[in-house]
Amino acid sequence: MNKVVIIGGGASGLMAAAELASSGTPAVLLERLDRVGKKILQTGNGRCNLSNTAMDASHYHYSSFVEAAYAGTPPSLVASRLSDWGLLFAEESGRIYPRTFAASSVLDVLRMRLSPAVTVHTETRVTAILPQQDGFLVRTDNGSFPASQVILAAGGSAAPRCGTDGSGVLLAESLGHHATPCYPGLVQLHARHPALKSLKGMRVRCQPTLVLPEENVCGEIGEVLFTDYGLSGICIFQLSSLLRDAPSAEILLNLLPELSPDSRHAWLSSRLELYPDAACEVLFTGVLPRMLSLAVLKAADIPAGLPVSSLNGKQKEALFRMLFRMPFPITGTHGMDAAQVTVGGVETGEVDPANMASRCCPGLYLTGELLNVDGECGGYNLHFAFTSGLAAARSILAGENRR
Repeated sequence: MNKVVIIGGGASGLMAAAELASSGTPAVLLERLDRVGKKILQTGNGRCNLSNTAMDASHYHYSSFVEAAYAGTPPSLVASRLSDWGLLFAEESGRIYPRTFAASSVLDVLRMRLSPAVTVHTETRVTAILPQQDGFLVRTDNGSFPASQVILAAGGSAAPRCGTDGSGVLLAESLGHHATPCYPGLVQLHARHPALKSLKGMRVRCQPTLVLPEENVCGEIGEVLFTDYGLSGICIFQLSSLLRDAPSAEILLNLLPELSPDSRHAWLSSRLELYPDAACEVLFTGVLPRMLSLAVLKAADIPAGLPVSSLNGKQKEALFRMLFRMPFPITGTHGMDAAQVTVGGVETGEVDPANMASRCCPGLYLTGELLNVDGECGGYNLHFAFTSGLAAARSILAGENRR
């Protein structure tokens, strides 16, 4: 009897393989790198943020598909599977990690479930998936594998060093699927600003707003890291996934997000009254780092040595704008090499969210980052990968979606 063939040894592929193995269902897992799970090892800076206590579809783009997927495979089921297989959890500010805070623990638990039902072939690149009368023939550079059903879990294009080189989308398209263009998501932004080199390495709590041609998106309050090429930090990552191929965009930084909009003018006025005889360069001592204060003054075209009492109305208004809407024109992103997730992928309308079964090719399942689904930082993307792999495997065990 032909076995199930799983293409890709990442989070969704390993989850599907582990579920099939737990029922003794024979399967073959094909991974093009020299070992499985390389991307899992890098998640959460090696700590593996695998889920979140606030796990719901509102934290994803294309949330209707995710909502339907989580209705069929609820987050509690993913957690119980991993727990049944031996993983203990820890929570930190709503983020769920393995108790060891080591990504290797998650990978080891999944790998331990595979034997003896699942055969793993590493350093094996899939070159074609050929539909047959009673299944598929999966061709690779190390031979061909007959399959009763195929789970295509080859990932997107982000972090290609971990095996996700975009080839999965091409395989899906060869079987009748369509894909939206892919862009880097949860990634650093490149910006153009004369102060960046002087601010390099500085971390400041502020609130960014992403200004796009057709919308403005106010981000969460968080720590922004200034770099010589642009901006980084989780709150920047969250907005980066919305950038796509925007012809023009900029980030506006609110440097004092704790102040309400109604109190900002009064606060600045009181600050100016506090040090009327001081030079402007010390105006924000105790409020902003010195180099950032100087950058604000320069952006407002105010000489650092000018006495505070000499500021005119136009200068005060410029100072106000730089404090609460300091502009950083965006020139691009750090690219797929640095991205945590792929934005774009196989169109979700061509996949059944209840079980990840293809609506274009019977017997085929599509899971994980291959799909046009991406979420926020916080364990959402890894959780969706686990969910989709588990849903596909459960469907196969239920005898669904055969050719």
